[in-house]
Amino acid sequence: MMRTFTFKKQFLLFTLLMGCLYGNAQNVWTGAVDSKWNTPGNWLPMAIPTQTTDVVIPAGLTNYPVIMGFDGIADCANITIDAGANVIADNNGNGKLRIYGSLTINGTLDVTDGTLIMAGNIPQVIPANSFLNNTIRNLTIYHIGVLGSTTIQGPLNLTGILKLNGGPLNTGDFLTLKSTAESTAVIDEVTGVLSAITGNVTVERYIPGKRAFRLITPSTTGGTINSNWQEGGSEAAGFGTDITGAGGSSNGFDPTTTNNPSLFTHTNSNATWAAVTNTTLGVLTAGTPYRLLVRGDRTVNLGSNTSPATATTLRTTGTLVTGNVTVTDFGMMAGDFSMVGNPYQAAVDMGAVLADATNLNTDFYYVWDPTLNARGGYTTVIIATNSNTIPGSQANRYLQPNQAVFVQTEASFLPTSLTFTEAHKFVFSNVTPNLYSEAADAAEAHIRLAMYNSDAADGVAMDGLLVRFNDAYSNAADNKDALKPTNQDEGVGVLNNGQTFSVESRQMPVAADVLTLINTSYRGTSYTYKISVSELDNVTAYLQDTYTGTSTELANNAETLYNFNVDPAVEASIAQNRFNIIFAETLGTNESVNAAFSVYPNPASGNEFKVQLASAENPMVTVFNQMGQQITCKTNMEGNILTVIPGAQMATGIYMVQVQNAGKTAVKKLIVK
Repeated sequence: MMRTFTFKKQFLLFTLLMGCLYGNAQNVWTGAVDSKWNTPGNWLPMAIPTQTTDVVIPAGLTNYPVIMGFDGIADCANITIDAGANVIADNNGNGKLRIYGSLTINGTLDVTDGTLIMAGNIPQVIPANSFLNNTIRNLTIYHIGVLGSTTIQGPLNLTGILKLNGGPLNTGDFLTLKSTAESTAVIDEVTGVLSAITGNVTVERYIPGKRAFRLITPSTTGGTINSNWQEGGSEAAGFGTDITGAGGSSNGFDPTTTNNPSLFTHTNSNATWAAVTNTTLGVLTAGTPYRLLVRGDRTVNLGSNTSPATATTLRTTGTLVTGNVTVTDFGMMAGDFSMVGNPYQAAVDMGAVLADATNLNTDFYYVWDPTLNARGGYTTVIIATNSNTIPGSQANRYLQPNQAVFVQTEASFLPTSLTFTEAHKFVFSNVTPNLYSEAADAAEAHIRLAMYNSDAADGVAMDGLLVRFNDAYSNAADNKDALKPTNQDEGVGVLNNGQTFSVESRQMPVAADVLTLINTSYRGTSYTYKISVSELDNVTAYLQDTYTGTSTELANNAETLYNFNVDPAVEASIAQNRFNIIFAETLGTNESVNAAFSVYPNPASGNEFKVQLASAENPMVTVFNQMGQQITCKTNMEGNILTVIPGAQMATGIYMVQVQNAGKTAVKKLIVK
């Protein structure tokens, strides 16, 4: 019987014949089995394409390739997608199309959720309008020989990860690294001797809608502040921000009635802020840190401080930084805070950066978190535990692209430097516009205190502190303690040797130890402390409120809430040192030492008081004030009653009476009226 051929089959055979006569082997997609690229039965001839196979995707079929990555990478030499045909690379970037030759796209190539790999040992191009919406998720440049290169010939948006692992990429000034509320495009560690990126790149950074300062840095070099963050003065909805300053429009600023500055640099040598004086002069440079008030996009009404903030996307255009970047601008004195910016369009591991630095504290760095409080606040990142001092803040050891932070000088008058390297990059996915993940509590014994507005005690804390305990630490202030940066609004820290700390590292506490808390800048009247105590098994901690005269036990391995009010007209209520945390010995489970003695009268008059003991076995009484200072006293013993006589009249307040008797120690509170 005579076999007949359809026109479509004749065309496929003709295409195969031409491929055999004039170059690479050629496979034509039929989709006869399913949509999997690496299924032989989907091709004519029935073989999976390789790097030396040209592929043609014709129109008029039922099944078209959907590359998911489950059965490997989809390889080809040259790819032609006819009008009406389509190829999809999908699955969160796992679907990968690797091309060793050219792209001829007359149909649809959808890589919005996939990965394109350019791998040829020839100059390759990415033609204009090759992709659905001119957008791809991931792009990898991995040329296998010295002749390989990639050039972009038309607008291309990248939403995920750009990898440069072999050979150069010429952007043709067409590449944009996108940023949205969900993700921001990044550039992975650049490897390979010939890997490089030339041409301008536009980098976006999405900023959520909140009027607050940001510590920010560009990751491109080129153009002015005005042409970048101010969109050249245009009123672009959803982009840029208004930047104000002295001289108004004559100096490139957006004019207001006051022309108050909203953009600052930090002079690290003397720890002062300097307002930027002009936004049309000079070049915006990758890694240069700024403090920028972001009010919203360019449409926000500058005539009103109550104008609602809008989300915006800041854009910069210029050349990207790759390779080592060294910073030497630091304060010279021990403890000096210096602002540095991330020069890369990728997160970096600050633990690794600081470990490789010279004369910088390797335990902490300081993040301005705009989500805190009304206008933002500082949180201290503890490198070793990848945690921070404020519950709800997502700051951790991974510094975002476009983010600036503060680091601390270790010792005075020594050479200080920091070098960012490609190996410091930390890219496991394209990052979110805030920070990676909420920090966890430290594993060691600790007290974490978070301060909230009482009306919003379930939200992000206004400020916080961490006291961690280990006998390897010292109670003296040293580089294991993190100084407390000053906030615009409420702040809380721990006092030690006249300095306030956000992280205090101390030896394990003992009975009668006292931590003095420092509170600053009350803006409201009603607050809540959430205090978590962990692994303090041998002592009991109490929060002491010197204004109300109360002490509240802080349960171990639990969270205690303490509500309090302040009155600006009452000095004692807003005293910075109103609160202390004091420690008493924890009682055993089978006996109550406290029950074995009592203190009376309580409240006492201040000239003497008595301690009634169940039995007296060489008892000793020690009295401490709220600052942890021992009060000089004399004692007289009559039977089981000790009369305690202070050396001087005791002032009104709360005291801790520590009794040691029969080899046991306990503490009770004494109120002096």
